[in-house]
Amino acid sequence: MNKLKTKYDVYRYTGIPVVKDASGNYKFKLDDMGHVKPHSWRTGKHTKGKFKQRGQVFLTENRLFIAVITAEKMSFNQRHSVTPLQRFTSETINESLLKTGTELVRNLQDD
Repeated sequence: MNKLKTKYDVYRYTGIPVVKDASGNYKFKLDDMGHVKPHSWRTGKHTKGKFKQRGQVFLTENRLFIAVITAEKMSFNQRHSVTPLQRFTSETINESLLKTGTELVRNLQDD
């Protein structure tokens, strides 16, 4: 039996890990050096949920919560260069945090 691989739209999401503070608001998770570290993930064949907007929070396969800072379409053939995400949540970070994250990502891309 010959099964054809099904193509699907692949998007790359640059995101920053987030955690909730004592009040239940999201804030950026700092690494051991006290820095914020953006990374990239992508939609996969088994990704649950839908991307709706920048600032939306998703869950990785390692159970990290990530806030989407940028989203861009990615070539299907290049998908294996980026780790797939597990599922999108319905939660978002606030506008101020999104603005800060956008500036952080932009500054790292300019370097």
